[in-house]
Amino acid sequence: MKKLFLGVLALGVAASFPADAQKYNLTLSGASPGGLWSRIGGGIDAAVAKAYPGSTVTYQTSSGGLANVPLVARGSVPMGMATDGELNAAVKGQKPFKSAIKNVRTLFRAYAPSWRFQATHIIVNKTFADKYGIKSFADIVNKKVPMRVAINRRGNMDGDVSELAMNMMGATAKDIEGWGGQVVRAASKEIVSLMLDRRIDVANYGISFNHPTIRQIAKGVTPVLDIPADVAEKVAAQFGGATCPIKPGDYKWSASGANSICIGAVIVVNANMDEKTAYNLTKAMVEQIEEFKDKSHRLIKQNAAPKFMAVKGAAPFHSGSIKYFKEKGLM
Repeated sequence: MKKLFLGVLALGVAASFPADAQKYNLTLSGASPGGLWSRIGGGIDAAVAKAYPGSTVTYQTSSGGLANVPLVARGSVPMGMATDGELNAAVKGQKPFKSAIKNVRTLFRAYAPSWRFQATHIIVNKTFADKYGIKSFADIVNKKVPMRVAINRRGNMDGDVSELAMNMMGATAKDIEGWGGQVVRAASKEIVSLMLDRRIDVANYGISFNHPTIRQIAKGVTPVLDIPADVAEKVAAQFGGATCPIKPGDYKWSASGANSICIGAVIVVNANMDEKTAYNLTKAMVEQIEEFKDKSHRLIKQNAAPKFMAVKGAAPFHSGSIKYFKEKGLM
């Protein structure tokens, strides 16, 4: 309770202690408990505490980046996590935002698109694919196959990525329904269950490369379907992400490989955060990166390096972060 109280106390101010004291008690607004982002939050807490003993970064659950960016903009929390797509929509005033949010800054990057933490996978039930002769998404479109396809739930930008990719490949929700098919909106765990129970024919969702749930549904499915390069590039640009490969041999059951769309995530703060505080927090993450890796997610351990923390996002970096990154030759 004491830790939670300290975190809540920090909501009204960017740092509870002066930067000169090098002791910080901050709240980081993330997403659901127990997931990837909570593990990243634990790693950030560990790095800051190691750099500045007595400091605490308390992870606060929320509905995700679409909520976190406005929370940071209003000063309700000092730090928030957001995917590139969510931050891109916020600073440009795209849906679901009614106007652009201009007073947020990137503190450092939590993970880069190239790490494939959120890579779009289009996977088809093999029995269904064999029945209709499906070897590519174009086969589905050209044959007007009555597929039951699942994408992420409304309000989750991963679902928007999947929907736009399908639209650009010639399969809008209206088209799919006209072919006798159905678009199902479900959370990623539900998509896995639906696929295992064969209540859907196609899963189209973003998940980390080689995630346990991908291995769960790998039996009895086709290789990952390719997203044409031009489509992948346009969708990635729309959501502030990048194209990325699922390489031949990455999955034993998907030897051919595929183009995909990957989205990264950043830590954002209010533009009014004290420059020295932003500098010190960025410094802590770079200089205590091994602590961050040790207490975070397995893919963080494999990929984290100082240069990735300075990879730009949709919002400009805070001046304190810029100062530190330039000093270290990272920017």
